Amino acid sequence: MFYAPAHLAIVVPTKDRPQKIRTLLDSLSAQTVKCGRIVIIDGGASVRDLILGYADRLPIEHHTCPSPGQIRQRNMGIALLDTGTPLVACLDDDIVFEPEAMERMVSFWNACEAETAAVSFNIVNVPPEPDSWVRRLFGIAGAEPGRVLPSGATTSNCQAARDYRTDWVCGGATVWRLDVLHRHPHRELPSRWAIHEDVIYSYPLSRIYPMYVCAGARVRHEHVVDYGAKRHYQFYGLTQTLWMLYMVETNQNLSMPALLWTIFGTATGRILAGTFGFQRRHLQFARGQVEAVRKVAWAHLRGRDVASVIEAEAARAR
Repeated sequence: MFYAPAHLAIVVPTKDRPQKIRTLLDSLSAQTVKCGRIVIIDGGASVRDLILGYADRLPIEHHTCPSPGQIRQRNMGIALLDTGTPLVACLDDDIVFEPEAMERMVSFWNACEAETAAVSFNIVNVPPEPDSWVRRLFGIAGAEPGRVLPSGATTSNCQAARDYRTDWVCGGATVWRLDVLHRHPHRELPSRWAIHEDVIYSYPLSRIYPMYVCAGARVRHEHVVDYGAKRHYQFYGLTQTLWMLYMVETNQNLSMPALLWTIFGTATGRILAGTFGFQRRHLQFARGQVEAVRKVAWAHLRGRDVASVIEAEAARAR
């Protein structure tokens, strides 16, 4: 199939970040080509008036989601699409496009294999994770970009110098074939921080379909951490580790011993950094990591899986 820019829809979940939406829409207005639809799924204080202010420049729609959550909002937006837009860009609201990004992305889709499922934009302002023998020893680094390691950890897809095939794609800066998304719905697990959810979703599909990073489709990720919602670093350690355990538990080709070795190595490193560097945040993060392993081990003894622990943690936070 030949794809025109009008065959591309954009879905953006958002919640209480009007300035980020404004910046994103300004960058979309400046694109060298125009997409077919832009679907904003609003889970917070309404940005309807702001969004409709772009209606003369962009094919934009505003929809509200009464029970917000990034995955839920994204799924709602996907459900609103039809075959008129066989490509769908799933975007975070803090993505900013360079002027030719969309044109380069559509051109890439017209050059890659027909069975390709997803192509990620190239996030150019986020540095790749550092590589070292210590990080490789503990299963959190590798030489090639876009790889999922036996521990479930990933190598970076940012600042791509060339196009390449990848094991995973970014959840908030990727164009998917709509029919693939319809055939493989994204499971909604409640969590205040769905860290690693993009890898959890895309990695199994990359073993079925080709996926790529398009170096020429350049965007920036102007991320803002919501410290009010996440409170402290123990939450980060607990939540990140639970999602990693879920990733490995649900992919039999990955290794739980490798992940536990990774958790041991990173927690030990944080304890040392916290103790000798007087940085309490590292100690809090490591405590969260240990707590996650303890909770999952106890759940397994009672015949429960990691998903049940994630759901229980979300219920406790309400």
